[in-house]
This record gives sequence, structure tokens and C-alpha cells, in this order.
Amino acid sequence: MSRLRLFTPLLLTLGLGTLLWLGLGNDPYGQDEATLGRGLPDWQSADLFGGDPIHTQALKGEPFVLNVWASWCLNCRAEHPLLAELAGTVPLYGLNYRDKGDAARAWLKAAGNPYNAVLADPDGKLALELGVYGTPETYLFDADGTLLSRHTGELTREIWQRQFVPLLAQAQAKARTWAQRRTNPAEATP
Repeated sequence: MSRLRLFTPLLLTLGLGTLLWLGLGNDPYGQDEATLGRGLPDWQSADLFGGDPIHTQALKGEPFVLNVWASWCLNCRAEHPLLAELAGTVPLYGLNYRDKGDAARAWLKAAGNPYNAVLADPDGKLALELGVYGTPETYLFDADGTLLSRHTGELTREIWQRQFVPLLAQAQAKARTWAQRRTNPAEATP
């Protein structure tokens, strides 16, 4: 029995080491596809700037991007100039994740606010429903709120062009077709 006690710590260490080694092989960015096709959670959030509460259902109607960020996040700061460029091309909403409101507002005032609106999520509950791993994360939703693409980590121009632009173009074309059918129902029937 005393030999078993001698080898127990060694066996536990080997077991934990094996689990850690196996875990290192997982690509956290590869899990982004697991949530594709899910709908935007039905949620109401405070507006970061003190306006009326923002309901996620109000974001629907045209394809849009939701960017999860925080003022304390260095990668969020690095991607911010690209978001400022994208702001004029697609509806862009921010989800301020686990941040202090004063710090977030001050940072956006200094760096510029590219967002149509910013949902405040100081306790991370909405982020949890979205499946957020951390900041930054960028989501592309269809006009009906279906998740088309997700990127975990800093958004770069290359990632935007390769991963988001083709899907955004398809979603915008689909939304235009739906809008035309609603305004001209006679043209929609063959």
C-alpha cells in the first residue's frame, strides 16, 4: 500500500500532463463555425451612451456586423481603425463586454465611434448567450438575425475580405430581393 501512495502523485501528474497536451492541439478559432446558422439571441441591453435600451430584434432588417470589444482589450484597439473604415459600408454595432461604462465611453470619444449603437454588457450575460470566448470577436448576421460568420480575435483586412465580404454581398443581395418582393408582390410570382 505504501508503494501505491508513492506512485499516486506521479500518476496524477502524468494524467494531467496528458490532458493539457491534448488540449493544446485544439484550435480555438476552429470552433467559430460551430455556432453558424444560429439566430441572434432575443435580448435587451442598456445603450452605452444612456439612450433608450437596445433590443437585439431592432438590429434585424438588413445584414449587420456585431463587434464584441472592450476598452481594456489591446487587440480591440488594434482592429479599431479597420472598423472605422467599415462603418460606412455595413451597419456596425458594438457589444461592450465586461467593461466599465466610463472607460468605454472615454475610449470611444478619443478613438472615434464607428458603431451605429453600442450595447452595454457589463456582466457578460449577452456575450455568454452569443458564445463569446473573449475580445475581440466579430459576427456577421443576415437580415433575419441568422449568424453567417464569426471570427474570434483581431479582425484584419485580409480576414474581412476573405471571410466576411463574400457572405455580406450574398446577404445584401438576398435582403434586396426580399425587399423587392415585399414592395412588388406581383413581380415575385412567376
